[in-house]
Amino acid sequence: MVCLLLLVQAGATGIRQAAAPTPAPVASCQTTFRVGFVTDVAGTQSSVDIEGWRGVTQALRDLPCARAERIVPGRPSEYRRNLQAAVDHHDDLVIAGSFLLTAAVVDAARSNPATHFLLVDPIVVPAELPNLSALSFREDQAAFLAGALAGMVTRTGIVAGVYGPGGAADQANRSGFEHGAQYVRPGLRILGAYQPASEGAPYANTAWGAAEARVFLGQGADIIFGAGGTTGVGALLATAQAARLCIGADTDSADDPAVAACLLGTTVRFIDLGVKLAVADAAASGWTAGVHSLGIAQGGVGLRSTSNAGLTPEVQQRLQLIARLLADGALTTHA
Repeated sequence: MVCLLLLVQAGATGIRQAAAPTPAPVASCQTTFRVGFVTDVAGTQSSVDIEGWRGVTQALRDLPCARAERIVPGRPSEYRRNLQAAVDHHDDLVIAGSFLLTAAVVDAARSNPATHFLLVDPIVVPAELPNLSALSFREDQAAFLAGALAGMVTRTGIVAGVYGPGGAADQANRSGFEHGAQYVRPGLRILGAYQPASEGAPYANTAWGAAEARVFLGQGADIIFGAGGTTGVGALLATAQAARLCIGADTDSADDPAVAACLLGTTVRFIDLGVKLAVADAAASGWTAGVHSLGIAQGGVGLRSTSNAGLTPEVQQRLQLIARLLADGALTTHA
């Protein structure tokens, strides 16, 4: 989950960019389906925006009579104006690329009832409007797999999680992780902490995350689940330095050589797939409003494993079984 308070102030105007992979309309097209994608201010530096835009371009490869444009706001105050610009450009579907645009997209949807809007990965459920859809992901299911992995691999019988400030996604990560660990190993000791409000910017305190991980390692934990932006990454770095094992949460930490040594796996949200399906549905007149939650069954979340020696064939097989049970609804992520 992205930081609630760190809003980058850069530039003064939004930038509209045509998508290079988008096929141009052909002569046989009687109508053209238009998509406007408005990022948050992080733009191409935000993994959520990057994956969402990738989903748009993937969908349009199968839609020859469609076009998409991306708008990168210069500052948060431009969100509402940029969404309206997409409407004025006669876009059929306007996508708000991250939860930072929640208030703006609700306002835009109310003011433009004839246009369909999609909000990607909201933290809080937006107001119910007939022309507004929200795409969310079952982070609790991915975290349950992470907990199950930790429970199977731990040697000390103690595992721990370092989380963001306790928002909905943080609670989903913690609950899923703890129940997954208990599912495979009842009686396991589980430690955990949310980032306190006194510890600086939410999801962005690497030092606090590292310090908290060291506390848990000192208490006997041999596997740390680092969830909560760069706060969680700090926990992973400290775990790697201590030569213990770790599990990441929806981060690019797998590409960090400093973390790779401890990494068993990383929970993932397939935002690109979710956006691709939503665009395809809208183009095919299959639009439905409301919150659409994607879990393992829909291919929306999962656990990306590494080549760590702790991931034996037996462990991987059991993880696959647990994933199937979660997908089928035969297993829940809570007690």
